[in-house]
Amino acid sequence: MNRNYFVLFLFFLLYINLNAVEIYPQNIFIDHYALIPPLGKIKSIATSINKIFALSDNYLLIFDKNNLELLRSTYFNQDIFIVAYDQFYDELWITSVNAVIRYNLHLGSIREYQFTERIERLGIGPEKIYISALGKFALDRLTGKLEQVSIFPDNIRWFKGFDENELRKNKFLSPYYYWDDIRETNEPFYKYNITAFYDDGMDLYVGTDKYGLLKYNKISLEKQRIIYGPLTAAGQKLKKIGNRYYFISAYGISSYDVGVKKSWQYFRLKAQPYDLMILNDELIASYGNQLVKITGNVTMPITEFHNTVLNVSLDEFNIYVGTDNGMYKILKETNEPIAFGPDRYPVYIIFPSHDQLYVGGELATYRYDYETNKWFSIINRGTKDVCEINNMLYFLTTDNQLIQYSSTADLSLIKNDTLPIILPYFNIYDIDTDGKFLYCATASGINYFDPERQLYNPVYNLPRIKYNFVAVTDEDIIAVGDINIYRLPLQYRD
Repeated sequence: MNRNYFVLFLFFLLYINLNAVEIYPQNIFIDHYALIPPLGKIKSIATSINKIFALSDNYLLIFDKNNLELLRSTYFNQDIFIVAYDQFYDELWITSVNAVIRYNLHLGSIREYQFTERIERLGIGPEKIYISALGKFALDRLTGKLEQVSIFPDNIRWFKGFDENELRKNKFLSPYYYWDDIRETNEPFYKYNITAFYDDGMDLYVGTDKYGLLKYNKISLEKQRIIYGPLTAAGQKLKKIGNRYYFISAYGISSYDVGVKKSWQYFRLKAQPYDLMILNDELIASYGNQLVKITGNVTMPITEFHNTVLNVSLDEFNIYVGTDNGMYKILKETNEPIAFGPDRYPVYIIFPSHDQLYVGGELATYRYDYETNKWFSIINRGTKDVCEINNMLYFLTTDNQLIQYSSTADLSLIKNDTLPIILPYFNIYDIDTDGKFLYCATASGINYFDPERQLYNPVYNLPRIKYNFVAVTDEDIIAVGDINIYRLPLQYRD
């Protein structure tokens, strides 16, 4: 009998662990990174005296009520649906698939109470939390005891999911959807539906599906819009130009200037571009086999190739285009591509540097000398990314290894096999530099390479997971994983 009880206990623990809710960051005092939430579907909104709370996809977002700045984002590993603010204890109550979650605003910690029925409303009372589901329930805050009740008290404050009937009482919100400004999209009349609505007495808050959060003054009806993240967190390609980084995805291009608060910008596109560059403050992007210039909702073709464009780059005089069958150059004053390159294999990266042009192909890496107009094969491996630190180049090869190469090497020594140095680390998927260190997105976290000491150093203040991209700005490390986008201030790197 005792053995049977023990087995049942083990099954109970397994069930609890499988259905437990986890959040990230797990501890706001120890975990110094922040999550960058995508511009998702807002499901529920609540407010306190000085904060706004919104559930966007599976993120809890906390905004400053006065300046609308995003203060904190927390990711839940389960679907979450309703958020309720507990004014008696200054806490949040959140419903998920299998639980009612108590979220402590001061500690960033949670406590969950198992509840498997579909919850329609949450009520906040002085002593208990009330749940309206298939039945009526009351949850004691102090003991955690859940009991069924016959009626609900009158003096409770209710929070519920989206109610279209309540929304339509506000006629000024008609036609009850939004569309992008003409400068933000190739599809200016695409409708973004209202998916959440909350009236806190002073203001109206409107949540949308991929359009952001809006705040209306109830007297003047003045509207303020919050764009709090990129168009999506999935399937990104990350590219840094200056101190602004760009997320390229199937939804379009999102960009953010690290040094400017609330500076998220985006541009929705009809199809996913593969690469982009900025020329004369204009956006140049590649679609399939086309190179186009995008201005507002107008897309103007620059030129067309017989093959798919993989990357674009430029120097003082030329635009360079790498395709899956060789590379081309285009004089900036013309639109005519000229075949240019050492072979007809795919070209993954084109990197202008000083008086040399470095090109990463499928089977080898080359450099072109501007003065002699000659090509040289420098590495017998393909390359997909390049960074430069103090006249030293770092090539990320197509088999995810790192090679160090002197950019000031004598051309006569190129054939010397000892010139390129393979650095001892595998499974590197992306690299970037702050001018002093080389940052690597790897299968086991973000590591930075110190050229002077020739050592890799783990960034312990980021989760030790697989990252696909990394970017470093003056203030932050941006790391893109399979699910989330992480931002860590450089002051916490070590």
